Amino acid sequence: MSQTCPKCQTVNPQTAQFCQSCGTTLSATMVQGRTVIAPTAPISPPQMSPNQVQTIVQRAQQSFGTGPVAVMPNQVTQIMSNQREHTIFVIDKSGSMSGRYDHRFNKLEAAVRANITMVLNKAQIDPYDEIGIITFNTHAQQILSICPIHSCKSQIIQAVQSLQVDGGTNINEGLKTAMDMFDWNCSDVVRRIVLLTDGQGGNPLNTANELKSRGVVIDVIGVGNNPSNVNEKLLQKVASVIEGENRYRFIKDQQTLVAHYTQLANKTATA
Repeated sequence: MSQTCPKCQTVNPQTAQFCQSCGTTLSATMVQGRTVIAPTAPISPPQMSPNQVQTIVQRAQQSFGTGPVAVMPNQVTQIMSNQREHTIFVIDKSGSMSGRYDHRFNKLEAAVRANITMVLNKAQIDPYDEIGIITFNTHAQQILSICPIHSCKSQIIQAVQSLQVDGGTNINEGLKTAMDMFDWNCSDVVRRIVLLTDGQGGNPLNTANELKSRGVVIDVIGVGNNPSNVNEKLLQKVASVIEGENRYRFIKDQQTLVAHYTQLANKTATA
């Protein structure tokens, strides 16, 4: 079986979600059990008012059945004009991520949906931000180097969807690989890590402290049925503290996870 791209007429495998030639959406992306069609045309640099930015984020959350996101329009307007973000998803793919999550998905499936949510929202807020993907178990693997959302959105989503569970947990390996992935010669960008894990392992604190000392903002998300599954005290130390708020969260259900990643799509303060 195959499917023909409606834009360039390239014949693609039946399972393909995006045209292998031009990147046009061929099938729907499922986010939290709902169908989301990702726009495929490159988006012009954003010229949006604060109210438009807030409306985009709220509309996205409403489509996922969650409440509105709290945003600060005056800050968004100020930083959108000159702030580019390089974000690396660091995703736990250890064997325990195959465990059930919120009675509907396993934990890796939930992570995939949440990360896709963030990609789609960042594509609307600022498609010239860039995203890279790292997975880790006992070792870490670079799945996709940092690339602009506007030209690589299909590749980013496909890379996230390709993840499979295997092995143990070493959080430090994921952070070390992220440190190597960043282009430290690139100026005038905010560097971010969004780390998701359901377990504990490795000794990530020294690496996290070095990253933070170099200006990287680290968001940490623990997932599972009980916070005792993770080392919360350690993960809180790994996470950044921005404006007095620790950027660690433990999340037990898919809806809250998607809502949190929707918030993370917004531009972030660095101090």
